[in-house]
Amino acid sequence: MSHYAPWFEPIFSEEALIQFQRYVSGLLISENKTVAGINRLVVYENRHQSSLNRLLTDNPFSETGLNGQRLALLDSLAGTRMKPKGVLSVDDTLLSHYGQHFDEIANLWDPVEERYVWAHNLVNLHYSDDQTDYPVQYQLWRPADLEQLEQGLQAAGINLRADKFSLKETAPKKWKQYLTGLWSRHQGKADVAALYQSKLLLARQLLSRFVADYPDLKLPVTFDNWYTQPAFCRFVDQDLKLPYVGTLAGDNGSSSTADHNGWMPSPNG
Repeated sequence: MSHYAPWFEPIFSEEALIQFQRYVSGLLISENKTVAGINRLVVYENRHQSSLNRLLTDNPFSETGLNGQRLALLDSLAGTRMKPKGVLSVDDTLLSHYGQHFDEIANLWDPVEERYVWAHNLVNLHYSDDQTDYPVQYQLWRPADLEQLEQGLQAAGINLRADKFSLKETAPKKWKQYLTGLWSRHQGKADVAALYQSKLLLARQLLSRFVADYPDLKLPVTFDNWYTQPAFCRFVDQDLKLPYVGTLAGDNGSSSTADHNGWMPSPNG
C-alpha cells in the first residue's frame, strides 16, 4: 500500500489516506473484515475505530475520483492496462446480508441458493483479457419507490386499472409487478423513465460512461440471458456501436448464445 498510495493522494486528505491504506490492507489480509476487525490489526499505531468508520460512512472523498485513480493506476502497468483484444461483461451481483435494516436493501431471488435473500444488488461492468481482469465501474440498484412510481405514472397521464389497487393490501408483490410492468412499457417517456432506475438502465449508463471515457476501445460486450433483451441489444449495437454476445435461455432457441454482427434477437428468441 505504501508503494501505490501516491496514486491516491489527490483523492484523500492526509488523515483519510492513512485510513484508506489501513482499510485496503485489512481487506487483503484480515480474516475478520469488519471495521473493528481491520482496526485491531494495526498494532504499531493504534487508533480508535471511529476514524475508520468516518472514512466509510461520511464519504469524505469522491468515489468517482477514487475509481478514476484506480483505473489510471491499472492503465499505467503493461499487464493490467486495457487492450484492444479485451472483453467487457455486464452482470449484477447479490450482496446478501443478515438482517433487513440496511439502506436500499431488498428481498431478492438468489438463483444459486434458489431462495429469496435480503441483499443489495450491484450492477457491474467488468473487463478481462488473457492477462488480467477487474471491475471497471459499478452502480447500486435501488428498489422502486412504489408510492412515487404510482403517483408519477398517474402524473404522466398513464391510467392505472381500478381493479388493481386492491393488490396493495392483498398481494404487494403483484402490485409491485403491475407498477414496474407499466413503467417498463412506458419508459420511453422521459418523465416516466426518471421514476425508476432498472438494472438495464444502469447497465446502459455504465456502458455509455465507458464509451465516453475510452472512445478508441471498441470492445465486445458479453451478458447473460437476463440482459439479452431487444431494446438493450439495440442500444449496445446501434447507439454505442459495440459488438456483443448475449446468452439466450434454453427455451429461446436452438443455441445458448447469440453472436451479434447485425443480428437482433426477437422477444421469442
